[in-house]
Amino acid sequence: MKRLAIDMSPASLINAILVACMAGLFLGGCAQNADVRGGHDYTSGTTVKNPPDYLVCVQDELPSGSKVYLLNNSSAMDLYVDSTDPKKASGLVEVQGAGAQHKFTAYQRDAWYDRGRLLDAALLCART
Repeated sequence: MKRLAIDMSPASLINAILVACMAGLFLGGCAQNADVRGGHDYTSGTTVKNPPDYLVCVQDELPSGSKVYLLNNSSAMDLYVDSTDPKKASGLVEVQGAGAQHKFTAYQRDAWYDRGRLLDAALLCART
């Protein structure tokens, strides 16, 4: 049986550490989900308001000058903040459903930055 010889020179050790760090950074970058809906800052619930009224209320609670886009698709109405691309948007509120109850889900990227203002607006407007 042959023994495997491992080179433990300082240069080899530094190279091994660098390779391990680079692999960790690469794998960490690949694991990120850039879509705002993939983050951990979100809230959801129901509202009796119809979707347009609900989203206008949410929009009114945001700081003036916020770039807000309202999109109406077949089954839901969405409010995007800063961009209509979920990978670039800083926030998204989706409202869907028919009848008396409408389900909403609000997502906010980096909610710690403004203490979750979009998430708070979504919850506040659901109750009023």
